[in-house]
Formats: sequence, structure tokens, C-alpha cells
Amino acid sequence: MSPRSILFFLTLFVLGITASAQYTEKINSNRPGTSQGAFSVGNNVLQLEGGMGFGKEKHKIFDTKTNVFNFDYTVRYGLLIEQLEIRLNGRFRADGVKQTVGANEEKINRSNFEINTLGAKYLIYDPYKKPKKDTTNYEALKSWKEHYKFRWKTLIPAVSAYVGANFVTSDNPFTFPDDPAFSPIFAVIAQNNWSTDYGGDWAFVTNIIVDKVTTDNPAIGWILTATHTVNDKWAGFIEYQGQKSDFYSDDILRLGGAYLFDQDLQFDANIAFNFKDTPSIFTFSFGASYRFDWHTKDEIIEKPGLEGGVKEGEEQENEEQEGEEGIDGEFDEIEGVENDSLKLEKTPFINTFEDDSFREELEQDLDERRTEERLERERIEQEKIDKKEGKKFKKEEARRLKREAKEAREAEKAAIKAEKEKQKMIEDIDAELDKMEKEQGVDGELDDIDKQLQELERMENELNQEEKEEQKAEEKKAEEKKEIQEEDVDAEYEKYQLQQERAKKEEAKRRKKEEKRRLKEEKKRKKEEEKRKSQEKKEDNENLDIDKELEIIDN
Repeated sequence: MSPRSILFFLTLFVLGITASAQYTEKINSNRPGTSQGAFSVGNNVLQLEGGMGFGKEKHKIFDTKTNVFNFDYTVRYGLLIEQLEIRLNGRFRADGVKQTVGANEEKINRSNFEINTLGAKYLIYDPYKKPKKDTTNYEALKSWKEHYKFRWKTLIPAVSAYVGANFVTSDNPFTFPDDPAFSPIFAVIAQNNWSTDYGGDWAFVTNIIVDKVTTDNPAIGWILTATHTVNDKWAGFIEYQGQKSDFYSDDILRLGGAYLFDQDLQFDANIAFNFKDTPSIFTFSFGASYRFDWHTKDEIIEKPGLEGGVKEGEEQENEEQEGEEGIDGEFDEIEGVENDSLKLEKTPFINTFEDDSFREELEQDLDERRTEERLERERIEQEKIDKKEGKKFKKEEARRLKREAKEAREAEKAAIKAEKEKQKMIEDIDAELDKMEKEQGVDGELDDIDKQLQELERMENELNQEEKEEQKAEEKKAEEKKEIQEEDVDAEYEKYQLQQERAKKEEAKRRKKEEKRRLKEEKKRKKEEEKRKSQEKKEDNENLDIDKELEIIDN
């Protein structure tokens, strides 16, 4: 066995022992996997299973590509007793092989039966067949640990043995050339069924196969299948198949699912692939299973410990059945038949020589005990539900109180923050008012400038008065000089010089006056600009404070 095979074996084994599920009582099909279950289809039940597959194979060394079509079939029949099943299975295969030789591509078509096997399977050991008598510990039912703890005895599987014969036609391209037409095959089959309220339904099947032991090419194979029931209609599976022989060895993994159409019809599909390239395999298959149910006795598989209990309506059904058939007749039918499990409403272990009243008392007592067990379980489950609901309510109440306390703290923090912001806003307004009061000095400065300008105007008026007086004096002098103008040329020249000096002085006064007026207007303009900016800044600060107040009010 290769390391890869060992790895898959361990993985699926761990998956099997950790799962928990229940074997279905409806159609018992081996599809879509290739392994056999330990249980038979049931006495007097005929079941047909078949499907078609399409795939491709590539061989790296031979440089071949193969298109594969196969049709597999299985016929199962429960013979005489519940534990015995006869089985005919086979697979017809048709290949189209493409091989490149040099520059040419050759195509070879081949077809034949790859498998044809007829055999019988017998259930050797059934762990669900004979549950112990009333050993129920009523106090243990109150313990959650006792109710849900893992029970190691559930690892004990049902075990079956299979013996069959292979039939090979001559010139078969899918078998070894020297294989005889007849060869035996043996298999040991183990099956575990687990079921819990929290784990769903699982079945784990193991097949150990020894094939063609009398030929020159014996083969050893093993198949591990884990099946999980998702709900009443759907189930999924994973399967690992290994084979070891001198003729052919491989490791194949299959994945797929099945759909239960009704209690007698199932549809399925799966994919399969391997982990090597001599050849590499990939196939897709789909099929169906159908049974013809002529089974006259209901063999109901029950959980260990007779945990089904007696439910409402069952006692009435029992009375109706007793009225139609009679208790003696029913036990006569059960006598001599080995059952897979104990019926819920019948006690097949009672001897036929006992009288009816004794049987009725035993059945009534057993029904009462089962009903008490069921009621006790229901009470424990209800207590668990009530306890869980109480914890949930307390948790929700604690969360609500915590949430309300948190909201109250946040509201208090928000109120404190709003009060601080309001106080800060008032302080900012007071500071702005103080600043505005300080800025009132600008108006005083403007008043000083106006006083200076008035002083300048007064000085200008005085200068103008002096100029007028000088002008009068000069005019007087000019009149006097005019009188002697004709007589004194020098005097005329002096007059001319005086006029020039007067013109220069007037020009200088005019320029000085214009400069003073310009400086006055410039200072006045600057002061007005500063006053305007101060007023705008004041208005902006007031608008900003108002916006902040509105925002706080909105919050």
C-alpha cells in the first residue's frame, strides 16, 4: 500500500469514527459508490441498480488518449431469510483509444464486459439485532452528560461475508490474457450507522476484497465509503478505492450524491478520479436504483435501548391489528424468523406456548415503561429548552440594561460637552467684546487726525492772511516804484527780482499746501480702511458665533 493510500485510509477512517448517523429504512442502495453495505435488501425484495458513465483516460508512457463509456448493473434479491442476499453485478465497457505513432494517429475501438460476478452475502453480526432487556437507568436520563456522551459500543460494526465467482469471456481486452473463465472472489464487509440530534445521519462502510486468488494475478482491494444524509431526500458521499495486483494497481477517489424520489426509487450521480498518469482517470456517472418490495414483515431498526417509546395513536393501531389478525396469528408469523431488530409494538421473544393474557400483560407493561421513558426524555428536553430560554432571556436583559446604561452615559457626556461648548462660546463673545472696546482707540486716533487737520487749516489761513498783507505791501511798494520806474532802471530790475521771488514763494506754498492736503487725505483713507476692516472682522466673528449657537441647538 502506497503512502498516499495510507493517508486516504486514515482520513476516511477518522471521518467515520467521528461521525454520527442512522441507517435508512427505505430503499437500501449501494449506489452511487462501488462498495457493498453489510445489510441485505430484505427478504423477498428484488432490487435493480444501474447507471452509465462517461470519462477520459490518458496514459503518459503509451501516449494514448481514451474516451470511455461504461454501463454497470446490479441485481439484488433477498432470499429466504433477512440476512441472506444473492447478487449479480457487472459492467460493460466501450473504449475509443487514440494513439500517436510517429506522425500518424491510430484509433482503436474495443468493448466487452469488464466485470461479471455472481455471489451471495450473509449478515454474520448485527449489533442492532438484540438490544438488552430493560436496563434503563431513569436517573441517568436526567443527566445531559449521560444522554449525549459518546458510547464506544457504537464503534462495533455490522459484519457480513460475501462469496462470489467471476466469469470472464475469452479475448477480453480488459482482463489479463491468461485469466481463466472462472475465478473466486471473497469480501468482508463492515458497516457502522450513527444518528444523533446534533450530528445528522452517517453510514461508514468498509470492504476488504480478495479477488482471483486461484489465478496467476490475484488482487487485493479495499473500499472505504462515508455517506451523510443531508435531509429526507438528499445524501452525499465520499469514497476511496484502492487496488493492488501485478496486472493493475490504482487509487481512486469518488464524490457524489443521491436523491430519494420515493421509498422505492433513488437517483444518483458521482465523479471519480485517480492520482497517477499511467493512466490518469476522470469519469462522470449517473444512475438509479429501484426495488420491487414484496416484503411482508416490517423489520424496523430502532435506536439502542428501545428509545422510540409508545406515541399517541399506536395503542389504537395495535388494537385494530389485534382485532383483524389476532395476537396469536401475529406471533405465529414471527415464529421461526430471525429479525434484524426488535419491533416497537411487538415482542417476538415471547414463546408461543404462553397464553394471551400473559402476553398482553407483558406487552402492556413494556409499553408503559417505554412511554414513561419517552415522557421522561421529553421532560428533560423541555427542561433543557426552558433553561436555555431562561439563559437567553437573562442574557438579552443584561444586554438591554448594559445598552441603556451606555446610552445614558453617552447622553450625560453629550450634555457636559454641550455645556462646556456653551461656556466657551460665552467666554469667546466676552473676549471679542473686550477686544472691540480696545479697538475703540481707532476712533480717538481719527479724532486726533481731524484736530491736526483743523490745526493745519488754521495755519493755512494765517499764512494766507500774511500773504495777503505782504501782497498789499508789495502792491504798495510796486505803486511807489512805478512812480519812479521811469527814473530808476535799477529799481525796475529789483521789482522784477521781487516778482520772481514772489512767484517762487507762491509756488512753494502751493506745493506745500497740496502735499499737506494729500497727506491728510491719505491718513484719512487709511484710518477709514482700518475701521472698515475692523467692522467686517467684528461682523464675521458675530456671524461665526451665531452659526456655532445654531449648530449646538441643532445637535
